[in-house]
Amino acid sequence: MTKETRRIVLLAIMSALGTGLMYIEIPYPMFPWLMIDLSDVVVLVVFAIFGWKEAALVGLLKAVLHGLLKGSVGPFYLGQLTAYLASMSYVLGMYLATNKLNLNKVIGAALTVGVVTLLLTLANYLFITPSWIFFKFATIADMNGVNVQEALYLDFNRSYLASVLIIYVPFNLLKGGIIVGVFNAINRSLKSFFDQYKETV
Repeated sequence: MTKETRRIVLLAIMSALGTGLMYIEIPYPMFPWLMIDLSDVVVLVVFAIFGWKEAALVGLLKAVLHGLLKGSVGPFYLGQLTAYLASMSYVLGMYLATNKLNLNKVIGAALTVGVVTLLLTLANYLFITPSWIFFKFATIADMNGVNVQEALYLDFNRSYLASVLIIYVPFNLLKGGIIVGVFNAINRSLKSFFDQYKETV
C-alpha cells in the first residue's frame, strides 16, 4: 500500500468514526435540545496527524455523511451545517494555538475553546438561531409577535442577545472544554504513534 493510499484510507476511516460519534449525543442539562458529542475530537486528531486541510475535509465529510444517513437535522441541514462550523472553529483555534502562536498546551486549549465559543455564539446570534425560529413558525408573518423566550423554550425574560449569550456561551465553553480535554488526553497517549506515522506519510 502506497503512502497516498494509506493516507486516503486513514482519512476515510476517521471520517466514518467522526460520523459514528455524531450519533452518540448527551443532552446539555440546562437546555436539553443542545447536544454534546465527541466527533470533533476526531477532527483534532486528524489535525495533529496531517494538518488543517485534512482536518477541514474530515469535518466536512462527517457532516455530509451524517446528513445522508440520518437526514436533515433542522431546516436545510442546518444541524449538519452547524456541526461543520463547529469543526472549522476547532481547527482554527488549534491552528492559531500551535502553528501560529506556538502556545503551551494549557493556554492553547484555552484559546481554542475561546475561539469556538466566540465563533459559534456569533453564528447562533446572526443566523442559526433565527433560522430555527423562522422555520418553527414557517413564515415571517407567523413570527409577528413571537416571544423569543417561548420560541427557545426559555423561562427567563431577557433580550434576544442576552438569551443567546446565556444559552450558547456556557454550552460552548463546556463542550469545547470536553472536546479539547479528550483530545489532549488522546494526543498525549498516542503521541509516539503520531510521530511515527508522520514519518511514513
